[in-house]
Amino acid sequence: MLELKINSRFKMARFKLFDEQINEGLREICVVTHNGIPYPSMNNSARINIGLDICDNLSEHFGKQIPIWIDNKEAVSELLDTESQQIRLIVSAEDKALRIEHGQSFNHTN
Repeated sequence: MLELKINSRFKMARFKLFDEQINEGLREICVVTHNGIPYPSMNNSARINIGLDICDNLSEHFGKQIPIWIDNKEAVSELLDTESQQIRLIVSAEDKALRIEHGQSFNHTN
């Protein structure tokens, strides 16, 4: 029931908090998954979006909106929307100098 309550708060991330033992006992663990895939085995895009999901949920829980820095944005085709400001760091071959864009909302492909 604890896992269900916690997982219901997240859009993508799922937390496995207990591992059933052979002797039918429970061992406490904490593994972040998405569609059954553990965090270390996820691709870069999934890891970034899972991180955004966790940051957004913690921001809501604590009532604080802090900027979220996203590195390797070019590895993600679609970012999870968050209530917090997203600062996206993107490698761009055509840009020879640092370029800064700002606005209320960006297209997910930017």
